[in-house]
This record gives sequence, structure tokens and C-alpha cells, in this order.
Amino acid sequence: MKNSLGYWGAAGRWLLCAGALALPACTPPCTGNIEGTVLYAKPRPGGGRLIYVDVLNQPTLGRKKTLLWQGKEFGTFGHVVIINDPVSKYASNRSICFTTYRPAPATAGDELGEEDIPRLTID
Repeated sequence: MKNSLGYWGAAGRWLLCAGALALPACTPPCTGNIEGTVLYAKPRPGGGRLIYVDVLNQPTLGRKKTLLWQGKEFGTFGHVVIINDPVSKYASNRSICFTTYRPAPATAGDELGEEDIPRLTID
């Protein structure tokens, strides 16, 4: 049986690479004073999501933390904060930009070891 994808292999790889190069151009520019990279999002008790962010340009805002995902080490990041996202506005973002925020209380379903990570609500 002949591999029908073999013919399109090179073209497919080219399209994939071209698409990957175009993605950063599609990302909206940062309009806030604080910028962070989204590490992951998880469901929040009561609806919405908790967005784990590594803050890039405000080192005093976050805390150095080794994060776990499903019981396995996800990585160690220098300036981690958890953003309370009650309507899942930021769940699909790769980065978040904001200027104003306020401290958010910890929620009842927090995992052990995350008590010391600052929690924020973006205004």
C-alpha cells in the first residue's frame, strides 16, 4: 500500500512552519504595564478558571515556585501569580497584559503548596 501522505509531506511541513511563524503576528500587542506568560489554566471552584502566569516585567509581583501538573513537576518559574478569571476571559491566551489589579482571596479548592502564590483579580 502506497503512503498517500508521502507526496504531501514536504508541502505539509512547509505549511506547518509558515503557520507557526505567522502566529506571533496574530497575537494582540500588550497594552498594559504588566505582562505575563500564561503557564496553564485550570477550572476554578464555582466556575471560571485560575490562570497561572509567570510575570515578565514586574519581578516583585510574583513568587518563585515549582509548579505541579497532575502530580508531576511542570517547571520552576521565577515570578508566578494566579489570576482569578471568573468568566474564562484569559484561558486561551498565551500572554496576559494588564495595568490595574487587586489581591484576590484564596479559594476553597486550592491545592496544597499553592498558599504562598499571590492571587490577583484584574480590573
